Amino acid sequence: MAIATMTTTTINKSISTRFNALIIIATSLLMFNANATPLDDLLQQVKQSNVAETKIDNAALSRFKANLATQKSNLAKQAQRNQALQQKMTQLQDSIAANNKQILAKQKLANSEKSDLDKVFSEFRGASQDLRGQLNKSPLSATLSGRATQLSPYSEASYEPDLGAIKNLWLLFTEQMVASSKVTTTDMPVTMADGSKEILAVTQIAGFTAFTAQGPLLYQPASESYQLLPSNSADVSARIAGFSQPQDGFVSTLIDPSAGVLLKRATEDKAWWQVFSDAGVVGGIIVAVGIIGMSIGLCRLLVLGREAKKIKAQKQQLNTLTDNSLGRIIGVADRHENSNADELARFLDEAILAELPECRKGLGSLAVLATIAPLLGLLGTVAGMIETFQAITAYGNSDPQVLSSGISQALLTTKFGLIAAVPLMLLHSLLTSKSDSIVHVIEHQSAGLLAQRQQRLNLCVNDGPSAPRAVNQQQMTGNV
Repeated sequence: MAIATMTTTTINKSISTRFNALIIIATSLLMFNANATPLDDLLQQVKQSNVAETKIDNAALSRFKANLATQKSNLAKQAQRNQALQQKMTQLQDSIAANNKQILAKQKLANSEKSDLDKVFSEFRGASQDLRGQLNKSPLSATLSGRATQLSPYSEASYEPDLGAIKNLWLLFTEQMVASSKVTTTDMPVTMADGSKEILAVTQIAGFTAFTAQGPLLYQPASESYQLLPSNSADVSARIAGFSQPQDGFVSTLIDPSAGVLLKRATEDKAWWQVFSDAGVVGGIIVAVGIIGMSIGLCRLLVLGREAKKIKAQKQQLNTLTDNSLGRIIGVADRHENSNADELARFLDEAILAELPECRKGLGSLAVLATIAPLLGLLGTVAGMIETFQAITAYGNSDPQVLSSGISQALLTTKFGLIAAVPLMLLHSLLTSKSDSIVHVIEHQSAGLLAQRQQRLNLCVNDGPSAPRAVNQQQMTGNV
């Protein structure tokens, strides 16, 4: 840039010098025209002008050469500077590339460590939630209260624990583990049956059972306190009393892993009708269906049993007709003694068809009742499940104990339906077998009567009008 500036300056000076010489020559020519200067003077002036111009050009050339050397020197220096800058830029680029590699390595390491920390934080939150759930249900919270509150912020998704929080969680786990291995007796408030509270000596066996001298206790997680249960069971009272009387270094006591729920059920005197009341209206309908079905089945079983006995007696005494299906069939044959085989067959078929409804009476109703009983049980279960989930949706209660209680009550109808359906189906099968047996005997005896009539007609045709009208009673008995 400096060389170009100096060159431009030199050229401008040369142009200026030539311009001045031309002005001098033009002035001389004007003077020659005006004063009529001789040619010698003019030539002399031109020579002088050329000499002056030559001197000016030589001076400008000398200055240009001097400036050129300076510019070359500056150019060489600038080239050296550029080369040094190029080397420095190459070094900086190599340094940037190395730094980028280090940054990538650091980023990978940071991501790996962040992933490990995320896993640690996730495990921390999961452990906090598990421990909090245990503490909310643990009877030990009655003596070590407030621990679940400490764990409340630890369970939040945005919480990032520090070393102090991790140590605190570890201490809570250790405290719970140590407390779960001890049998302690502590004075604490207990809710009595009338709702009042009294300070009683409570014996806690690890995190399972708690009782006092007055009876077993039920842990209430909401208030972190115990409720006294009525001691209606002699076995429970004896075991509580035996805890203070060790034998050979051992004591016999109660262990309730449900924190008193099982003891509450053991001490409750539940009437038998309350089981049906828990099943609701559908359960009552199923019970009514079962009773009606059993009544129909037992009545029909008695009727068919008596009918089978009468038929068996009738088979042994064919001459004496009694009031039974087989007797009525034989009576039809006797009343149409003079009919041919085809006519008698029609009369017997009509009599058999008349006897079938009586033999199979009640079987259809029994089959329907045996079918609808489990369907009603399923209907009650579905209705109970719907009510349970509607209550959970309305009140936001996600307690598994409440959910399991509602489901167990809903399943009672299915239980009742199956209890009603199984005996009804067995009874229906038995009645069907008995009725089929009676119908089979009637049809078999009807076939015997037809064969007898055909045989007698054949004898009449072969022997003429003088043939006997009846066959021997022994032959008749054999055919029948």
